[in-house]
Amino acid sequence: MQPEKRQKRKSLKQRLVLKSSLAKETLSEFLGTFIMIVLGCGSVAQAVLSRGRSGGTDTIGFAMAVVMAIYATGGVSGGHINPAVSFAMCLFGRMKWFKLPFYVGAQFLGAFIGAATLFGIYYDGLMSFAGGKLLIVGENATAQIFATYPSPYLSLENAFADQNWKKLLVDSRSGPFGRCCHRRPLLCSFH
Repeated sequence: MQPEKRQKRKSLKQRLVLKSSLAKETLSEFLGTFIMIVLGCGSVAQAVLSRGRSGGTDTIGFAMAVVMAIYATGGVSGGHINPAVSFAMCLFGRMKWFKLPFYVGAQFLGAFIGAATLFGIYYDGLMSFAGGKLLIVGENATAQIFATYPSPYLSLENAFADQNWKKLLVDSRSGPFGRCCHRRPLLCSFH
């Protein structure tokens, strides 16, 4: 009679661990973008729905949301949390091109799920703010919670220059003039 073979069973943690680095990076970008949208747009929602009485510092709130998202995901995927940053990483040879669709897809999905989550959290506030109407312009507009719109006095050329200048300053860590997260030991990425 042969001794009964005992199969070693894997723990739940061992069965759930992701083995593919691309899957880890994709999930990380999803999570980072989700964090940025929920916390960042959440701070904007708080400021808009309270008419500035509570949480009037939405710019600081959004900046902290970006920092938290990068800090949470930087060690896995580099914390791009923005398709433009991922594209720049590919353009400057800091990320392989075949990963770009995965990153961008995860970022779009994370942003969409984050916005839907935020809409659910603030549903009652949004409905009572303008009498059940979701407005884009005017005193009771709530669309600026989820998107940015140019001021009426801003020309197309100045809007383009404004956004690109901000992108250069904010995301210079990924551009040709900045230090990439890959060179920082605490935020080292493996992609």
